[in-house]
Amino acid sequence: MEGDMDFVSPDEVKSRIEQALPGARVQVGTFSGHDHFEAVVIAPQFEGKSRVQQHQMVYQALDGLLGGAMHALALKTRVPESGSHEE
Repeated sequence: MEGDMDFVSPDEVKSRIEQALPGARVQVGTFSGHDHFEAVVIAPQFEGKSRVQQHQMVYQALDGLLGGAMHALALKTRVPESGSHEE
Protein backbone atom coordinates (compact mmCIF):
# COMPACT_ATOMS: atom_id res chain seq x y z
CA MET A 1 0.00 0.00 0.00
CA GLU A 2 1.19 3.48 -0.75
CA GLY A 3 1.23 5.88 2.16
CA ASP A 4 1.58 9.11 0.19
CA MET A 5 -1.97 9.05 -1.21
CA ASP A 6 -3.77 8.20 2.04
CA PHE A 7 -5.19 11.72 2.21
CA VAL A 8 -6.63 14.07 -0.36
CA SER A 9 -7.96 17.55 0.38
CA PRO A 10 -11.23 19.04 -0.85
CA ASP A 11 -9.09 21.66 -2.67
CA GLU A 12 -7.30 18.92 -4.63
CA VAL A 13 -10.63 17.35 -5.62
CA LYS A 14 -11.97 20.76 -6.67
CA SER A 15 -8.83 21.53 -8.67
CA ARG A 16 -8.97 18.24 -10.58
CA ILE A 17 -12.61 18.78 -11.53
CA GLU A 18 -11.98 22.40 -12.60
CA GLN A 19 -9.02 21.32 -14.76
CA ALA A 20 -11.11 18.65 -16.49
CA LEU A 21 -14.14 20.92 -16.92
CA PRO A 22 -12.92 24.48 -17.59
CA GLY A 23 -15.49 27.08 -16.58
CA ALA A 24 -17.24 24.74 -14.16
CA ARG A 25 -18.43 26.00 -10.79
CA VAL A 26 -17.35 23.44 -8.21
CA GLN A 27 -18.06 23.14 -4.50
CA VAL A 28 -16.43 20.32 -2.53
CA GLY A 29 -16.69 19.39 1.12
CA THR A 30 -16.23 16.37 3.34
CA PHE A 31 -18.58 14.42 5.55
CA SER A 32 -18.08 11.42 7.81
CA GLY A 33 -14.31 11.76 7.93
CA HIS A 34 -11.56 12.96 5.62
CA ASP A 35 -12.18 10.38 2.84
CA HIS A 36 -15.92 10.93 2.21
CA PHE A 37 -16.58 13.85 -0.11
CA GLU A 38 -19.60 15.69 -1.42
CA ALA A 39 -19.45 17.82 -4.55
CA VAL A 40 -21.73 20.07 -6.55
CA VAL A 41 -20.55 20.61 -10.12
CA ILE A 42 -22.27 23.10 -12.45
CA ALA A 43 -20.72 22.91 -15.90
CA PRO A 44 -21.67 23.97 -19.42
CA GLN A 45 -20.05 20.74 -20.67
CA PHE A 46 -23.02 18.86 -19.18
CA GLU A 47 -25.43 20.37 -21.73
CA GLY A 48 -27.25 17.57 -23.56
CA LYS A 49 -25.71 14.87 -21.36
CA SER A 50 -27.62 12.43 -19.15
CA ARG A 51 -27.03 12.50 -15.40
CA VAL A 52 -24.99 9.29 -15.71
CA GLN A 53 -22.80 10.86 -18.43
CA GLN A 54 -22.33 13.99 -16.29
CA HIS A 55 -21.20 11.87 -13.34
CA GLN A 56 -18.86 9.85 -15.56
CA MET A 57 -17.19 13.08 -16.67
CA VAL A 58 -16.52 14.00 -13.04
CA TYR A 59 -15.33 10.48 -12.16
CA GLN A 60 -12.85 10.63 -15.06
CA ALA A 61 -11.40 13.82 -13.58
CA LEU A 62 -10.88 11.99 -10.28
CA ASP A 63 -9.22 8.93 -11.81
CA GLY A 64 -6.87 7.37 -9.30
CA LEU A 65 -8.46 9.05 -6.28
CA LEU A 66 -11.86 7.39 -6.08
CA GLY A 67 -11.52 4.03 -4.40
CA GLY A 68 -8.12 5.04 -3.03
CA ALA A 69 -7.60 8.14 -0.89
CA MET A 70 -11.20 9.05 -1.70
CA HIS A 71 -13.56 6.41 -0.31
CA ALA A 72 -16.92 7.97 -1.27
CA LEU A 73 -18.33 10.81 -3.34
CA ALA A 74 -21.84 12.22 -3.04
CA LEU A 75 -22.18 14.03 -6.35
CA LYS A 76 -24.71 16.52 -7.70
CA THR A 77 -24.31 17.82 -11.24
CA ARG A 78 -26.23 20.24 -13.42
CA VAL A 79 -26.01 22.63 -16.33
CA PRO A 80 -25.80 26.35 -15.50
CA GLU A 81 -29.07 28.19 -15.83
CA SER A 82 -28.84 30.89 -18.46
CA GLY A 83 -29.23 34.42 -17.18
CA SER A 84 -29.00 33.57 -13.49
CA HIS A 85 -26.26 33.23 -10.92
CA GLU A 86 -25.79 29.85 -9.28
CA GLU A 87 -24.91 29.34 -5.63
